[in-house]
Amino acid sequence: MPNGLALAISLLIVLMFLAYIVSMILAFFSPYYSTPKKEVEDILKSFKLKKDDRFADLGSGDGRMVFGVNKMYGCMSVGYEISPVLLMIVKLRKLLTHPFNSKIQFKEESFFNTKLSDYTVIYCCLPEDILGILEKKFQKELKKGTQVFIFKNTLQGKKGEKIKVGKEVVYRYTY
Repeated sequence: MPNGLALAISLLIVLMFLAYIVSMILAFFSPYYSTPKKEVEDILKSFKLKKDDRFADLGSGDGRMVFGVNKMYGCMSVGYEISPVLLMIVKLRKLLTHPFNSKIQFKEESFFNTKLSDYTVIYCCLPEDILGILEKKFQKELKKGTQVFIFKNTLQGKKGEKIKVGKEVVYRYTY
């Protein structure tokens, strides 16, 4: 029996190492965008969410916006991330800090393939080329009144409200 346990642990370590290597290769080809930690609280305040809102962070990274929204507003918060290393980190953090909180979720899937119409508020910290593709998805899927907040960058062809947050800017778009 101990040999089976040792094999399982060894296999887990090898898989984690491979996930790390794959993540590093992917990171080499796509830059990592992150919301500055010192601006998170001010950005969260600009959302003005209600308990029944459903929040999604597209490309949630380390999950700081998802955890922050749930802490500040108590509403359903979902993060979408495809990096295996970042997913392991946020899922471990959730397990340690919010083990029974079903209102915090992290999904390992591309936000291009998920249905966004379930959400009332969406946050992105992504490069402009990806936002251009997402904007078409937003137009097709989002319900009337859905708010999209974008850190630093804008959606081409859509007029948004510029919100000053410390030294940074967030743009709010209402569909």
